[in-house]
Amino acid sequence: MIWNVQDLKVERLHTPTIKKSSLLSVCKDTVASISEPVQQSSYGLSDGTWMRDARGHGNVIYLTNGHYGNNLLEFRDMDTFKLGQASNSYKLPYSFTGTGHVVFNGAFYYNRAFSRDVIRYDLRHRYVAAWTTLHDALLEEQWEWRICDEDSFAVDESGLWLLYPALDTEGFHQEVILLIHLHPRDLQPIRTFRTGLRRGRYGNSFLVCGVLYAVDTMERRYANVTYAFDTHTLTHTVPSLAFTNMHAHTSQVAYCPLDKKLYAWDDGHQMMYDIIFAY
Repeated sequence: MIWNVQDLKVERLHTPTIKKSSLLSVCKDTVASISEPVQQSSYGLSDGTWMRDARGHGNVIYLTNGHYGNNLLEFRDMDTFKLGQASNSYKLPYSFTGTGHVVFNGAFYYNRAFSRDVIRYDLRHRYVAAWTTLHDALLEEQWEWRICDEDSFAVDESGLWLLYPALDTEGFHQEVILLIHLHPRDLQPIRTFRTGLRRGRYGNSFLVCGVLYAVDTMERRYANVTYAFDTHTLTHTVPSLAFTNMHAHTSQVAYCPLDKKLYAWDDGHQMMYDIIFAY
């Protein structure tokens, strides 16, 4: 893991007043440790994403199977998910790529395949409700028109975020990884942070209570969370939290503020982690 405190840059684009009632739930402060994963199901390909609507109702599970496709599956609850019985499916008008998708407040947020575009797809009305282009995003070298795997949406107690690699147009045109707090309705930036992460130097990332955490590898069973960036204090730390990739191929790690657990997809196995907070 390589990062540099001097790389930090914050751009204040627009900071709205957030009412306490609009927060998803109360933050419990710093992550102290992460439990061993518990397998919930075994479904699909080696790569994929499973998630809940972080601002939804009920216990609906959503799933995308594979690194590329145009189908989003819906399961009524955890029991039907474990049985593999989908209750609904959505054929997306544009294919997704990667495993950094989220469902938030009735919409599916994803990166359009072979492009720098990110999309908000309304699940109730089944149409593209918002669309924006990340003009500074770097594309994966192996696939000419795909944003790098580091491109990832996230949801925490304060709302919707996007992490992606970009080319810094200032200075020496270095590669940086940006973290953007987004308006969920129109995908416009609220605030932008330049993190100390480097492309290809970490495995997965997740966001809890406004703090970005990065795991050093996705392909070793015994890994560590070796980087944290606090968007409140603008500080970097090295937390050194143990993290287990049970099947040594974790393509997704995502935090759900509803139940304060981590959801992970590990080589076709859907895993869940408990988070132990410091306070």
